[in-house]
Amino acid sequence: MRVMSLLLAGLLWPALAHGEYGWDPASFDIGGYHVLKIRAAAGGMSPAQRRGMLEFRMTKVLTHTQYKKSITVKVQRAPHGCRTILVNDLYFMTVTPVDARACNSTVTSLTNQWAQRIKHVFELVGPARQLPHTYVAEPEAPISLD
Repeated sequence: MRVMSLLLAGLLWPALAHGEYGWDPASFDIGGYHVLKIRAAAGGMSPAQRRGMLEFRMTKVLTHTQYKKSITVKVQRAPHGCRTILVNDLYFMTVTPVDARACNSTVTSLTNQWAQRIKHVFELVGPARQLPHTYVAEPEAPISLD
């Protein structure tokens, strides 16, 4: 019985560790909502390292976004067939041809898809959805995550 349990656990572990209900180091989530999954390395960083940079940049965007202000997400052309995504005029990420191939898409299509997803999820969990600043002198002050 114990051998059967160990065998079953060994078969299920890979599915649980990175499956639908597991944590994936290359999956970028905001406030419990899935935004995108980075499937390719770029700029000398692994997909997990790129996700880490996105988390850092999202913190920067959040700290520079004022209460009840909507965000802007822009897409711009970049060298070498890449596209960049800007959130509130702050650089957020570059989508490369390698990213597009890894997702069976084009650079333009994937960039637009990710940009729309970033905006949608940010609107669900961002500062405009937070409670107002009731104990600050200036309610329109940028939100700090300190």
